[in-house]
Amino acid sequence: MELPGPWTREITDDGVTRWRASGRAMRAGPGPSWRCADGADIIAALDAELPPNPTAKVGEGGRDGVGHRAAWLYRDDDGIEFTLYGFTFVDGAYLETVFTGAATADLEWAFEAWRSVTRSGDE
Repeated sequence: MELPGPWTREITDDGVTRWRASGRAMRAGPGPSWRCADGADIIAALDAELPPNPTAKVGEGGRDGVGHRAAWLYRDDDGIEFTLYGFTFVDGAYLETVFTGAATADLEWAFEAWRSVTRSGDE
């Protein structure tokens, strides 16, 4: 994953890694393995667990070893902050990434970082 500018990395005990930058935050962690489920079933289950009423939903085909991607975008009521929940699928597993920012006018970095996730060659 590519994150623009200087970031501070924090590793937590629950397998989730967090990064922080001025006015921005990101966390990433593996989702549970899904056996005997297709991508549509997984996305429907994720959709049921996320907050209601997203501003937008995005689905994309994969590349660079990634099967496909899905994301939900939320903006707070006064339009100052946003949260992007992004999921990147590989085989029967996925990586969950959550990006937050202090300015909805500056959310392109979150989409670019989410789209930059690739599968590592050492897996």
